[in-house]
Amino acid sequence: MTVDAVGRSEAGGVETETHFWERTARGWHVVFVALLLISIGVALNDNDASSRAKTGAVLVLVGWGAWYLPTWARFWAGRGRWLGPIYVAGMVPLCLAALSLLPSTSIMLFVAIAQIYATIDRLRYATAVVVLLFTGFGLALLVRGAGAEVFVGLGFSALFSAVLGAWIGGIISQSQQRAEWIMQLRDTREQLAEVSHERGMLAERERLSGDIHDTLAQGFTSIVMLLEAADAEIGADDVAARRHLTLARSTARENLAEARTLVAALSPAGLADGSLIDALHRLAGRCADELQLHAAMSVTGDPRRLPSATEVVLLRAAQESLANVRKHAGAAHVDVHLDYGAETARLSVRDDGCGFAPAGAEGFGLAGMRARAEQVGGCLRVDSAVGGGTTIELRVPV
Repeated sequence: MTVDAVGRSEAGGVETETHFWERTARGWHVVFVALLLISIGVALNDNDASSRAKTGAVLVLVGWGAWYLPTWARFWAGRGRWLGPIYVAGMVPLCLAALSLLPSTSIMLFVAIAQIYATIDRLRYATAVVVLLFTGFGLALLVRGAGAEVFVGLGFSALFSAVLGAWIGGIISQSQQRAEWIMQLRDTREQLAEVSHERGMLAERERLSGDIHDTLAQGFTSIVMLLEAADAEIGADDVAARRHLTLARSTARENLAEARTLVAALSPAGLADGSLIDALHRLAGRCADELQLHAAMSVTGDPRRLPSATEVVLLRAAQESLANVRKHAGAAHVDVHLDYGAETARLSVRDDGCGFAPAGAEGFGLAGMRARAEQVGGCLRVDSAVGGGTTIELRVPV
């Protein structure tokens, strides 16, 4: 069976996998050299053979070793598939020549058969070469005066070699198949990791875009509105203009804190210095100061620290809801209510402004709130009608 490396190099991102036969190449080289030296020793000490036969057998065995180095050893190292069949084509005549000159060198059949089955891909072709080798050995023994019964022993040896070769071939085939499956699993794992990474990047981009919209964009909108109001009041009402400038400065500082928080990928700045309740009180108070309306913040249930992701969702929803009040509602009253239930937390922002028709009116802000709620297993409900005010209610599990 042809020995190939399977898998990919470490440079390609996957640890290299090699076949069992390839990992044991050094051991097979040692076995070949050891048996070759033993056979040469047996040939030199065969008292029943002539000096001519001994010399011929030794020369053939040395030639076999010389043929082994540039062909099968390089093939085994993965330097050319074509070298394997070339080696077998030269090895079989050399083995037959050694056996014909000195049958006592038959120990080399062990390594010859192993090399044939390890080199030739197709089992039936490898078996045919082994049968040819045993047949040639039997004919050589007949020429030397052996009886026809020698073919019985050689036949059993050939049959055993074929069975052993088939077993080894099955192991190699199964090992190669498993190696291919492992490689496919690794490829799939890499693909899944890449997809997961891309999805994570997309989710992070979506989160950041929502954060920027809910914090920086809304803060800049407030600053612009306050500066425009201050500009209109300069000269006519300097006290009011100064108050709007103070609020704009405060909003700009909060926006700067939010920007630093986003860069550092930490919790929202509103939650960094206090609880969610404190942050909601500040939001309601700032809304009241900016719009000169009545804004109330109330809490029911058992106030407690919620998971960070849940508090972020609730805070962002309050920010977006109050920003919508600031930009669109024209309200006189806003009520922010936070209820701590046993299994859910509920945030509601209710105003008495102009309202709107929810159908088809969902923009980026509402869509962002809904997406955030779904990320933590919550849900968003919008209740509004033209001229009837707006109520935004967010429920999240705790």
